[in-house]
Amino acid sequence: MAAPWSVLFSAIPWSDVIAHAPTVAKGAKKLWQKVGKRPAADDTPADVPATPAGASPEARLAAVEARLAESDLRQQEGAELLAALAAQNADLVRAVDELQRRTRLLGVLLGLALLIGAGALAATLLR
Repeated sequence: MAAPWSVLFSAIPWSDVIAHAPTVAKGAKKLWQKVGKRPAADDTPADVPATPAGASPEARLAAVEARLAESDLRQQEGAELLAALAAQNADLVRAVDELQRRTRLLGVLLGLALLIGAGALAATLLR
């Protein structure tokens, strides 16, 4: 037997979800903007100076280091966003576990109530 949606949604810690939502949305927006601006494989990023084909090895190395630093920054921001999403997901999993525990308890209590009611009905009918 499925529980009503209103009962399920009322047990979710909405205050925590709402409190974390701006942080998650901001991080997702930043990540999306950076991914959306990602250059094609043969293009160079806008903030990384392009190196001509005949550039010196030092200039090419500097360009590669700048790209690597930008890549590290993007990776760190993505990891922070994933950590925030994972924390929010863990909170929701805990809430669902609590709902399942409560549902089992209510099922046991309902079974007991049915047994008591059936016993009372049988005792009344046998008088």
